[in-house]
Amino acid sequence: MITPDNLLLEKYFKNSLTHEEHAQFEIRKKDSKFVEQLIIEQQLHDTFHKAGWSFANNVDKTVISEYQELFNDEDIVNLKATLKNIDHSSEPIKSRYDFRWKHLIYAAAASVVIIISVSQFNGTNSTPDHVYATYLDKNQLTYSIVRDGDSQSALDEATALFIDEKYKEAMPIIENSIITSQENLPAFYLLKGISLMEMGSYDDAIIAYDQLISSDFLDAEKGYWYKGLLYLKKGDEKKALMIFNKIRKEHLYNAGKATEIIELLN
Repeated sequence: MITPDNLLLEKYFKNSLTHEEHAQFEIRKKDSKFVEQLIIEQQLHDTFHKAGWSFANNVDKTVISEYQELFNDEDIVNLKATLKNIDHSSEPIKSRYDFRWKHLIYAAAASVVIIISVSQFNGTNSTPDHVYATYLDKNQLTYSIVRDGDSQSALDEATALFIDEKYKEAMPIIENSIITSQENLPAFYLLKGISLMEMGSYDDAIIAYDQLISSDFLDAEKGYWYKGLLYLKKGDEKKALMIFNKIRKEHLYNAGKATEIIELLN
């Protein structure tokens, strides 16, 4: 069933919102269920339009050649033709805007990206920057956020800006919430740390992670994971490995992924 929210999100990701629709979109962002739907759609959008192909820019030419052959396979050509027919403008609005079809298309594209990523890591190009880009999953953070209390609307607003990579706009909301409220603090600390990290403010990001680590919150150990990724982004492989070894040894958050990173970098 197509809902007004579906259509609003569709236009948002196509950058075709009218002035009135943009105002409606801002109002809907105050609803936590709408924000959850926005986060899911953002992940699908980013997987296909940004993360996958920016990562693929650095893929070895041999790997690219192999997957060009794959895409030219007769079965794949037939699949692409079928998908293209689905999106004909003459189709009724239900078929064009039904998100179930889009989910399937994005999932297929994401699968190809994963295959290329795995193939790349089986080779020699496993630099800290590559590992960082692969293991930083901002959507994993937004999915795990528990919204509770009076700060829920602020957290929803900050999260929406965060997934849209509007870090500078999100920071005042995050900072104010940390100062004025004791609710959702682990989420705000992580949003702050990752936002600062993505903007290149590494020292300030480390402070945010350390504040979380030194707290008594259940999510405190997540600070180690993102601090390790920060050192990868900085190119400090030695410090990153020290943190990931600690995560593995003490079975902290994402211990399995920390082990994978250690194996990739050694």
